[in-house]
Amino acid sequence: MVILVIVGSINIDAQRRITPIKQHRTEKKIDPNKKIELDKSRLAERLDAQGNIVLVDTVTGLEYVDSTALKPDTRNIYPLFHAVTIGVNVWDPAMRLLGQKYGGIDFWGELSLHNRFKPIFVFGMGSCDYSPDASNFTFKSKMAPYFKLGMNYNVFYNSSPDYQLCVGLRYGFSSFSYEVTDITIPDEYWKDPAHFDIPSQSTTAGYIEITAGIKVKIIRNISLGWTLKYHSIANEGSPTYGKPMYIPGFGKRGNALSGEFSIMYTLPLNKKVAETVDTEAKSN
Repeated sequence: MVILVIVGSINIDAQRRITPIKQHRTEKKIDPNKKIELDKSRLAERLDAQGNIVLVDTVTGLEYVDSTALKPDTRNIYPLFHAVTIGVNVWDPAMRLLGQKYGGIDFWGELSLHNRFKPIFVFGMGSCDYSPDASNFTFKSKMAPYFKLGMNYNVFYNSSPDYQLCVGLRYGFSSFSYEVTDITIPDEYWKDPAHFDIPSQSTTAGYIEITAGIKVKIIRNISLGWTLKYHSIANEGSPTYGKPMYIPGFGKRGNALSGEFSIMYTLPLNKKVAETVDTEAKSN
């Protein structure tokens, strides 16, 4: 009979720490937190289903995990169709209450796949009536729709969905019209400035958004989310009188950064499976 001696340290393949994962019924239970001294000459290696190195005692048949070589578990622990979330972005309405003269409001829906991949669709409306400081014109754009389609990726996909860190990529598009009024051209000689307007014209614009944001559960199915966006115009029309200063869903031309603040409601799918997995994720 082979006697296994539990000691404070071992010297197997450069101080490997090994943990028993299977033992015969006749063997006494071994504390997996303790280290075991084994005869290196009778150990063989194999790979388990996850690609981890398992040490096999060729005499006793006991198997041990080499904890220095464990591979991280990248499996999706949440079901494929995990949840549907709908939200409203109230960033622009809040900014308009604070004096901003352009913007709108948008609504979005997101499908959670394994709590990891999150295709998203956005629909919104935006308008502008803005006279820049120290300028000689007013830019006006009537309320117009915009659409965005993209994908978010939850970095903490195997953790509790109550708290998420997501990065994403979206493409936005809008077809809208605009005009420029109250244009004033000063006359330094006659001191009689000229006034004229640029009539309404229609155009289109497409833009790319790169996003990073967090989601925090507040109560039950209600969550709040903060998102930082970097965006750039990808394509646009060629109107007769120059490019528009404002694009619905994008914001002011020249502003590469903007933000979102969303209030959202999440409807779980495969609820029983998701709740069981979520409980296990929280306990870990």
